Amino acid sequence: MSSITDNEQIGREIMNGDFDRYLNEMTGFLIQQSQTSISTKSRSNTFTDMSELPVNNEQSITYQIPIARDLDDILRDTDLALTMTQPNALRRKSFIDPGIFSCQHTFQSGLAGADKSTVFHDLCTTNDILDKFIKNFILLDISLPFSSDLTIANKSYLAQDILKLVDQIQSQNILIILEQRCIHLFGLNDIVKEVEKQIEEIKTKYESSMVKLSLEPKQIKFLLDIYYNELKALETNYNDTTIIENLKNGEFIASTYVHDRIEPEIITLASLCTPIDFEIQEEAFGLIAHNECINLKNIGRQYKCQIDIQMKTTNKICEIPKALPQDHISNKLTAAAIKIYKNDLAKQKVDLIVIYSTSMYLCDSILKQAGQSVKNEYEKIAKISSLEPFEINSGNLSCRKLLFLPWEINQTSQEAFYQSIRNFVSKAIQHAIKTHHTSIAFPSINCEKLNIDKNIIANEMLVEAQTQLLSANILLQINFVILPEHIDIFEIFQAKLESLQRGNLETKDIQIQYSFTKLKITILSNNIEKQEECKKALNYYVQQSISVREHFKQDLLKKWTQLAINTFYRYCFDRHVIPNMDILIGYLKLFGSKESVTEAENEYYREQVKQSEQARLITIAQDIIWAFKIDDKNWEKYPPELNAHIEDAYLTKLPTYQYTDDQFVEYIIDFEHNIETCVNSQLQRPIIRHDGFDLPEYWQVQKESIAQFSVQENSIEYKEIRALFDKTMINKYTTLLRIDRIQNKQWYMQYNSYKSFSPKKNTEKKLFHGCPKDSAELIINSFFNRSFTGINGTAYGQGAYFSTNASYSHKHAQTNTLNDERYMFVANVLVGDSIRGNINMKTPPSGFDSTTDGDHIFVTYRDDQAYAAYLIVYQ
Repeated sequence: MSSITDNEQIGREIMNGDFDRYLNEMTGFLIQQSQTSISTKSRSNTFTDMSELPVNNEQSITYQIPIARDLDDILRDTDLALTMTQPNALRRKSFIDPGIFSCQHTFQSGLAGADKSTVFHDLCTTNDILDKFIKNFILLDISLPFSSDLTIANKSYLAQDILKLVDQIQSQNILIILEQRCIHLFGLNDIVKEVEKQIEEIKTKYESSMVKLSLEPKQIKFLLDIYYNELKALETNYNDTTIIENLKNGEFIASTYVHDRIEPEIITLASLCTPIDFEIQEEAFGLIAHNECINLKNIGRQYKCQIDIQMKTTNKICEIPKALPQDHISNKLTAAAIKIYKNDLAKQKVDLIVIYSTSMYLCDSILKQAGQSVKNEYEKIAKISSLEPFEINSGNLSCRKLLFLPWEINQTSQEAFYQSIRNFVSKAIQHAIKTHHTSIAFPSINCEKLNIDKNIIANEMLVEAQTQLLSANILLQINFVILPEHIDIFEIFQAKLESLQRGNLETKDIQIQYSFTKLKITILSNNIEKQEECKKALNYYVQQSISVREHFKQDLLKKWTQLAINTFYRYCFDRHVIPNMDILIGYLKLFGSKESVTEAENEYYREQVKQSEQARLITIAQDIIWAFKIDDKNWEKYPPELNAHIEDAYLTKLPTYQYTDDQFVEYIIDFEHNIETCVNSQLQRPIIRHDGFDLPEYWQVQKESIAQFSVQENSIEYKEIRALFDKTMINKYTTLLRIDRIQNKQWYMQYNSYKSFSPKKNTEKKLFHGCPKDSAELIINSFFNRSFTGINGTAYGQGAYFSTNASYSHKHAQTNTLNDERYMFVANVLVGDSIRGNINMKTPPSGFDSTTDGDHIFVTYRDDQAYAAYLIVYQ
């Protein structure tokens, strides 16, 4: 095409009828240009007047190829011929739209400044020629995948390749407009088709498709568990790739061109070695294995190994050892101290009646029978400490005191409920022991109202009562009172008690069931060395997680009470530690998790120190009695435990000793001046220390604090006791089987101490007391508990009955049905000043020490007021 230097000359040539020839020349020229451009793609071009290019939106990118310039030349020539100079954008728009060649189309000249129009038929050409010219050009739209965006900075591989293609074909005669997900092409047919073909090839290259992998389920599980991060990295590195989600079905989605890259990588990662199987044999680890699976699997992941775990859980039984009898206080004896009655609780003739204060019905019933003064006392104290146990007078009732004890019912779990029952019983018994009561009566818990099995209630209350007696090493009369109409409950309690008296315990009381889990480990990996390293790491972790501790020559275990043993065992099992205790040989083994075993061992040390301290205190104070003066004539002994602590402070030469009593009152003992001072009131009272008690001349050497020896028939001792017995029993028995001397050292010290403190001298008498065999055993191991002896009557007071006549006591010495044996004690009794008693007397009047019938019967009210010196067994 010639250079245009003379606009007017060219315009005249076109107007003179040469336009057909001109178009044909232009067509040939453009085709030639396109062929040259296709073969020479390296040619560069620069557009002019970029602001005039069409832009469909702000993010479009328009590439003008040389054809735009050539078309501009054609249009400019035509404009000149028509004396028109329309803007490039309008001319191109008109050219692209075939309708502009209609003979009726009108152009507006921008140069003339005046309205001037013309028609194409003035150009001396035909529609056919124009159509022929226009058909050499094509406008084409190509859609792109949704994930490809040609306008953003971080482009996909597909977008990058398309942009590279556009850069390479800049020298071609083609117009390209790039949008977000669309490409607009305009130009000669051959060029547009060639570019379209190249774009479609790129699209095909990056088109995503599904690939099915030849993997077993265990391989898929292995990949997702162990190589999740690596698979995620593949997804990130290759756009339009989905592996994680589809791998669950053994597939992945990716562009075709990367199939051969991704699939081999996945297959390589999933190439598993032969699995390694082994079992964790350590028993200690089996206690915590159910909580360790996650940790074991995490260790495997550190070594690129998958850990499959098979768990087999079995239940095992751990036997709780029985405590050794302490001073003959055995299971059988403690069970014998427990009684079941079918009666009204308010009618019990005991020292202490227990009322659970959360039962308004029971409280109201007891207070009504006790009287208005008791009710007033209750209401006054309840306002101050309704949630704390408190003791008040009994008023019109036969008991001495009333104990109101809150019972917090915990039904959050079965074990929590059981524990709440045990807590109620234990608190009441411990209170009775501390306040020196000798008998206590419990109401039965309303089983039906709570919808709880009656057998459970009976078991928990009775077993806890026996446990407390064993723990305190004391015989306290404990009565459980069932309402007469509850016959079924009475029978259940009675049956359970008879079982305890035979020495039987419920399985739950002597055994603890625990779960043991055995683990079978399978290690999967694609690397044998990693498998072996992983196995070593797992075994090392197991060994570091557990601990086994053994203790030998633990002789102090023989002093542990049953309560202490049970409590320690439960402490261990709560922490998944198994204790193995052999009390006789003094052996303890603890095994379980390392931290828990350390906790259990520390708890064992604390209990050992506690037991050792108790034993030390008992030894220190076994022959010592401390007492304080309560009035001009009487002294009161300190409780045994406090007595031991006072003696310990005295021996360590402390100037003072401070303690708090059961009523939370603080006192300070001054050893130098033998004075005790109340901190709050500053009231003072004298104290005294007694030691060096002489034992009776006939007593033999004994290893235990309680012993029983048969008296030789030819001894003076035997003859004296028999003569006293025969004084009123001649011809009333057939055979005197034996006379046993009772050597209860602690009881004798208490009795002797009372004798020393009492201002009333020379009031000691030898009196008789007959009883059944079971009561005899209880008395030997404790004292003349008023509850044990109550069967002898209460006509002269509610205490322990004695008689100067063996024949009278013979009436109460009930025969043993098996061999017709009878039992009668010869007791040393400090009767002091005695007054005639009556059925309503709970204690003797002030100034008196005992009650009497005025003849041969004497009734005592203190445990240390009488001592069982001998037991006569006869038929």
